[in-house]
Amino acid sequence: MKLIKFYAHGFKSFADPIQLSFDGGVVGIIGPNGSGKSNINDAIKWVLGEQSSKMLRGESMEDVIFAGSQKVRPLDRAIVTLTFDNRARSVSLPHDEIRITRELERGDGKNKYYINDELVRYKDIKDIVLESGISKSSLAIISQGTVSDIAEATPESRRLIFEEAAGVSKYRARKVESLRKLEKTAESLAQIQTVINELDKQLKPLRTQAEKAKIYLEKSRELKAVEVAVLVHNLTYFKEKLAEYEKQLEGVKETRENLESQISRSEQSLKQNSSDRLAHENDLQKINKELDDINAGLKDLEVIFATESQRRQLIISGQLQATTEEKKNAIREQISAKQASFNFYAEQRAEFARRIDEKRIESSEKDRLINDLRILQAKEIKKLNEARTKISILEEHRKNKTNLFRGVKTVMEHKNIFKGYHGLVSDLLDVPEEYHLAIEAALGNALQHIVVNDSDTAVQAINFLKQNDAGRATFIPLKSISAKSVRREHEMAISNIDGFVGVASKLFKIDPKLNVLLEFLLGNIIFTDDIKSAKNIDEMLEHRYMIVTLYGDIIRAGGVMTGGTPQASTSLIGIDEQIEKLQAAIPLIEQEENSLINQISIADSQRQNIVTLISQLTIEQTKINIAYENDEHDLNKLRAEYETISSEKLEVEASTEVTDRIHSLQARKTNLEIDKRTKQERVLSLNTEHYRLTNEKLEWEKSLRTLNNAFSKVITEKDRAEFILSSNHKRLSEYYNMTLEVAQSNYKLEMDLEEAEAIISKLQASIRDLGHVNVEAIQQFEQISERFDELKVAENEIIETKVRIEEAIKEMDKIIIERMRLTLDEIGGEFNNVFREMFGGGQASVHYVDESNPLESGIDIKAQPPGKSIKNLRLFSGGEKSLIAISLLFAILKSRPLALCILDEVEAALDEANVVRYADYLQELKPKTQFLVITHRHGTMSRVDHLFGATMQTRGVTSFFTVKIEDAKKMVEDTQVIEN
Repeated sequence: MKLIKFYAHGFKSFADPIQLSFDGGVVGIIGPNGSGKSNINDAIKWVLGEQSSKMLRGESMEDVIFAGSQKVRPLDRAIVTLTFDNRARSVSLPHDEIRITRELERGDGKNKYYINDELVRYKDIKDIVLESGISKSSLAIISQGTVSDIAEATPESRRLIFEEAAGVSKYRARKVESLRKLEKTAESLAQIQTVINELDKQLKPLRTQAEKAKIYLEKSRELKAVEVAVLVHNLTYFKEKLAEYEKQLEGVKETRENLESQISRSEQSLKQNSSDRLAHENDLQKINKELDDINAGLKDLEVIFATESQRRQLIISGQLQATTEEKKNAIREQISAKQASFNFYAEQRAEFARRIDEKRIESSEKDRLINDLRILQAKEIKKLNEARTKISILEEHRKNKTNLFRGVKTVMEHKNIFKGYHGLVSDLLDVPEEYHLAIEAALGNALQHIVVNDSDTAVQAINFLKQNDAGRATFIPLKSISAKSVRREHEMAISNIDGFVGVASKLFKIDPKLNVLLEFLLGNIIFTDDIKSAKNIDEMLEHRYMIVTLYGDIIRAGGVMTGGTPQASTSLIGIDEQIEKLQAAIPLIEQEENSLINQISIADSQRQNIVTLISQLTIEQTKINIAYENDEHDLNKLRAEYETISSEKLEVEASTEVTDRIHSLQARKTNLEIDKRTKQERVLSLNTEHYRLTNEKLEWEKSLRTLNNAFSKVITEKDRAEFILSSNHKRLSEYYNMTLEVAQSNYKLEMDLEEAEAIISKLQASIRDLGHVNVEAIQQFEQISERFDELKVAENEIIETKVRIEEAIKEMDKIIIERMRLTLDEIGGEFNNVFREMFGGGQASVHYVDESNPLESGIDIKAQPPGKSIKNLRLFSGGEKSLIAISLLFAILKSRPLALCILDEVEAALDEANVVRYADYLQELKPKTQFLVITHRHGTMSRVDHLFGATMQTRGVTSFFTVKIEDAKKMVEDTQVIEN
């Protein structure tokens, strides 16, 4: 491929556009020194891709742009174009001509490359240069300095010329690139292996953590499946039970109201019965009194009647009187006997009435006692149920920590993994019961703060909570806190004020190692009896401290006050003591209840005995009343008979007035006896009714007691159901973040509840046994494993690449060695021939300095001009060195022709005879190589095919013109005259 055109504008001294056309062969470029003729050399180097500004005789690449002169302004752009003939398709582009252009603008710093006016990359230019054989190398562009360098070069530097001639420079460059790649590959391999080793170190613990995390997640999933199913079951079951209990309570309330109504009616009936019975008994007493009065009157009348009869009897005959007296005496004896019996039954009747009244009073007292005892028993049952319910609630709090924040609960469940863990503030303080409200008010949520040794433990725990998405918690690192206090003079000033209890930190006990915690939390808090004393102390201390009453009222530093009815405590403060106290109280309550039950049983038994005795006494009383009434009837009958006998005998004689009075009293007595019997029958009926009503009331009361016991049990079960519903719903919503509806639609209990609860306990224990779990380890392990696998693949690829590079280097070494061998042989032969032609005889050779290392060995030149001994190139004169170097260059061009070779005054050191030989040899080489010869030697100018002259008609600006050979000779002569 031949250079046919050269165009430059703005490059160095080419301020005006320069265009030269070439026809091939040997083209000479002449001109005086400083005319810019060598800038053609630099321009061709530049357009062919030279990247070093120093190789272009500049400091920076912008130095190639025309800098201006006294008369010409600087230019802002440099452009050079080489046009080549490509009709032979030396370059595989579909163009007969190929234009290679390079352009640089001042201030831009960016080079632009074009092929046939199309913007391309620098690499595209390089490819064309390599493909065409055109080069900016030391063989293609040779200057006087290059010849000197060849002559003076070390064997190692000289080898580069031969490598270029052998065409192994590209292999050498590729080898260098391959070695660079190999080095980078080795570095990459080392780096990747370092990363692999580091990842491998990470993978080992991560694998364990990931496996543990998978177990944790699996067990958590299992736990969730079972526990949520149990929660759903419990919520559903206890909702139904709660509705059932409420229904039962409604029924019990209704039944209790009915029973209470029945008891009330029974009491009213008993009251009415007692009232009626008392009225009838009063009537009986009145009747009996009136009968007694009548009987007394009758006795008096009988005495009067008898006296009168006796007086008259003295008048009547003795026989009739005797017979009548006998009868009367017999009746009087009967009356006397019956009167004695009557009096006995009257006394018995009064005695039984008295005893029955006493027993009724005793029965009423027993009723009141039993009622009082049952009220006390109901209170004890209520206390017992409340204690048991509270124990259940407290134990549930203690077991499931339902009143703790989720993060606090999580840390407590995994406390074994935190070496500096001490516990919750509430667990570490020993708080007497009388200070519970005060301490809860003073510390609030701080009771759930977690005490640890140092901030490192706190950070570890916080990271654990984050990794497991387990909520938040507050930590108190002992090493980071300091004590707080109430100033001594302030404490002394308030110590005698009414209501002052003390500085809080001095009221509690704690492990001596944790004293700083006690002082930190409570050292500047004051406890008082009540809000009034708190206010007085606060005003005295000018609102400096927090003051807390034993009822939980607070006056904060600054004067803000909080108080009122305290809410039910959800703190764990003193929970164990509360449970122990309640558990200790239960046997006492049960003992008291049993004692009351026993007392009720005894009293009830005694009352039953009294009621039975009253019934028995009433029956006996009835019998006595009947006997009394019978005796009374018989007595009245005897008296009537006595009166009849007396009447028969003395009827005529008896006083009409006495008889009338007796008859009147007897009639009244008969009526009273009828009323009395009626009243007695009514009293007997009322007694029987009273007995029935009393037993009925006792049965109603017994039923009510049974119902109240059942009511208390249902209330207890209802409270328990409500507590379980609340705690289960809280766990479902807060721990599992799930509504009951969602849980019901996705979870179903498919086993016995007892079996499920056993599984839950087992799974919870297994999860606790796992200790610290890093859930993110699974993803980390997968990511690092994936990265590890990718790097292992990359490592294998790099190793394969390394092997390929090493194999390629070996292959390139073989090519270099073989091509260098062939080239050295060919050039060595040509060099000897050219040397003989140039020197007119003698001999010369080239050979490796180290034959055993043809890959790296330098190349030495041996020469023996005619009539001289063989010696090293360095030992020759300057002219001889130049001629030997030129001979070597011609030998190289002869054995390895170049498409274009630029010779820049390479013959300057030769004498005229050798210049002629030099020029003639160019003609010999021109069929295969196009030469651009920059020269000022006559012998060269006279033997070139074309001449261009360089001049500076305007200072600093180069221009070219075509020169005839004769004119060239004259120009050279004129130049020599000027220089001399």
